[in-house]
Order: sequence, then C-alpha cells, then structure tokens
Amino acid sequence: MSKHLLVINQRQMAWLVGSLLTGGGLMSVQHELVRITKMDAWFSYILPTLYVLFIAFVFAQLSRRFPQLNLFEITMKMFGRMAGTLVNLVLILHIWLILMRDLRALGKFINTMLLPNTPEEILVMLLMLILMFYGRTSVEVLARVNDLFFPLFFIVIALLPLLLSNELNKELIQPVLVSGPIKMLYSNLLSFGWYGDTLVAGAFLHTVWNARQVQAAIRHGAIMATTLLSLFIFMVLGVLGPVMPANMIYPNYSLVQHVHITDFLDRVDLPILSIWFPVLVCKLLLIYLAFLTGLASLLRERDYTFINSPVSLVLLLTSMLAFKSTTEVHAFGNYSSPVIILAYQPLLLAALLIGMRRFSKKSAGEQDSGGSDDSSNGGSGGASANPRRSGASSGGGGGGSPGARIQRRFQALSYGRLVLMSNVLLLLCVLFVGAGVFFAKSFAMLGAVGALGYTVCLLLALLTSHFEMNRADQHGG
Repeated sequence: MSKHLLVINQRQMAWLVGSLLTGGGLMSVQHELVRITKMDAWFSYILPTLYVLFIAFVFAQLSRRFPQLNLFEITMKMFGRMAGTLVNLVLILHIWLILMRDLRALGKFINTMLLPNTPEEILVMLLMLILMFYGRTSVEVLARVNDLFFPLFFIVIALLPLLLSNELNKELIQPVLVSGPIKMLYSNLLSFGWYGDTLVAGAFLHTVWNARQVQAAIRHGAIMATTLLSLFIFMVLGVLGPVMPANMIYPNYSLVQHVHITDFLDRVDLPILSIWFPVLVCKLLLIYLAFLTGLASLLRERDYTFINSPVSLVLLLTSMLAFKSTTEVHAFGNYSSPVIILAYQPLLLAALLIGMRRFSKKSAGEQDSGGSDDSSNGGSGGASANPRRSGASSGGGGGGSPGARIQRRFQALSYGRLVLMSNVLLLLCVLFVGAGVFFAKSFAMLGAVGALGYTVCLLLALLTSHFEMNRADQHGG
C-alpha cells in the first residue's frame, strides 16, 4: 500500500462513523429498546451521543500530540512496550468480539429474511470473502465505496415520514416521556453497546489530516447517526405501535415492508435493502480494517495485507463456533457489549487523557503553520475546495435565498463557537428529555414540549455540526 492511499478527508470520516453507528443500531437493538421504554424508545440515543463526543475530544487531543499515528501506535508510545502491548491486546480482543457479533448478526438477518434456504455457513463465508478482498486495500477505498451508498441511505431514512405518511398514527406514540427515568436510563445504557464501537475509528487517526478535522468528523458522524436512528425508531413506533416491535426480531424490516407507493410499487423494501445492505457491509469492513491495523501494530508494521488471509480464515472459524442461535447473537450484542465497553473504555480514555499530558503540543503548531499548504496537496481533497466555498459565500453578497443567508451566517462563526453551539444544543436535548421524563406523568403537555424541544435541538445540532465540520476543513489544526 502506498502512502498516498492512507489519507481521507473529514467528510469521509464522518460518513464512515455514521455507517458504523447506524449499521449496528438498525440490526438488532431496537426491539429491545421498545421493550424497555415502549413509545419513548426514540430518546434512547442521547447519552451515548455525548459519550461519542467525549471520544472525539480524546482523539483530537491525541492527534495533536501524536500526528501521523493511529491509536495502537499512540498507546505503544504513551504506555511503553509492555503496557502498550497489553492495552492493544484488549482493544484487539474487543474488536474481534465485535466482528464475530456483527458477522453472525448480518448472517442471521440474511438467513431469516432474505435467503432462508441457504445455509448460514455459506452466507458468513461469502461475507468473509468480501472482508478478505477489501483487506488487501486501504481505508480510502472503503471511504469511496461508502460515499456511494451512505448519502442514499440518509435520503431514504429522511424520506420515511413521507413514504409512510398514510400509515402513521399519532395515537401510537402518545403519551410521550412517561416511561420513567430508570427505564430511560436503562435504554440509553443499552445503546452504549453499539455507540462504543466508535473507538475503532482510532485505528484511522493517521488518515485524517489534522486534529480539528478528526474531532469535527466524529462529532458530525455521531449526531447524524443519532438523528437517523431516532427518526427510524420513531417511525417504527408511529406505524407499528409499541407492542408489536417489541416482539419482532427485525422491526425495521417490517416497517419498510409497509411502504406502498401505489399498487404497482408495493415491494419497495427490496430497493431499500439494496441500499441498506452495503452500509452494513461498510461497517463490517471498517471494523475489519481496524482489526488488521491493530494486529499489524503488534509487529510494528503499517502494511497489514500479509496477515489478511490467515486472519480472515480464523475469524470465519471463530464466528461460526461462537454462537448457536439468533437469540445468543442478539443477547451478546445487546446486553454483553455495553458491559464490555463500560468495563474498560472509560478507564482507557481517562488514562489516555492523563498520560498525554507528558507530551507537548508542538505538533499542533506545526499543523497550524502548514495546514493550508498541506491540505491542498495532501490527497484528502477536503481543503482544496475551500477557495470555491469561500468564493461562493462571498460572491453572494447580502442577497440570495434564506438558506444561503443562513449558511453565510454560520460560516461567519468561528470553529470554537460552532462547537459550543453543538454542545449546548445536545445538552438542551438532555434537559428536554429529563424534564419530560420527570414531569410528563403529572402534566402531559410537558412531555409533548420535551419531545418537540428534543427534536428541534437535535436537528439544529446536526446543522451546526455540519458547519463545524466545514469550518474545520477551512481552518485545519
């Protein structure tokens, strides 16, 4: 692999993080969330989102002090050879468990819903062949493939309210925020098992040009995933109600089957699956490349292609032996993953924050001084578009559409102010949900106000994080 292949821009990283989170969140956990919090299940992602923002902050600080290094190399340099190897082994073991979980979960889904007569071993083997093929490439190739499908995936989910407008029943999602604080906390903790997968993005810190872009990309990807997952589960509840999805294995597929565009387009679920499936595979590929990167780092290598074939075969064997049934796969993914993540990730992130204080930030100044020149010829392609963007914004003057005027106002804000706005909006989401949970049983109107405030603040946070990502592109460092 040549070095120029190991560079992606912050938009590609954000979309990869979006695929990583939405791919897992749509596979098996939603029926458990509905079972716990009933019609309030679509509020189950806000606390994990704040956790991912913390991961993004830690990664940005690491990238400032250790440019051109990934998470595995950083732990080696920070903790020393022995302790660093032990930490990396824990990370690699966790990624291996994630791979086995997702491989079998995707194989079970295909075997249950699409190809019931095909042996599951064949399905997992075919998925493994895909991983083996992309294991010979780099994350940039995966980012380009993801660029083709994730925007379509985003559009399809965003259009679900329109496609299912004739099936929606507002009575099914009322009353709002009456499940209680304990159940709401449990459902958010359950979502940690999937949002904690964001740590695998640390294997690709060296592929994004500077620390600010790393932070903005992960933040935008997480907020975008939360918006999509909240919308999807809201539609599940609005169409199917809180009882049926709790007893379904794949309520998302059942929801898509309710899309009927006239009598001639009553199987829209197949085109939607043809967009959803590549996003799930891109998630698997991203985790697999992180797994290979971690294993290669133990040998002090960046080129992982020489271990691709044997690792994929071992992974295939262990995946088939790990779980016996769909129930075991879902139980491990939904209930064991949060325990594993909360058992070591907060401690690891805290240790990284404390340990990085011994290293200076002089690398950040080097990136600031050379950010504009390097970004234009660094292969990421993100900063090269800055002259066009700035020219378009300045050429519009004071006129233009309302959307263009709003965009110019956001572009006039500094990066730090945009980050602050996104953080405040997400905290308001937590406050709206918290206030609704505590007072909705006594005053039903407060529950509706809390749900509306949560929705508005989440959408505004998605918007500000988008401009935050663009601002990080224009002013790297």
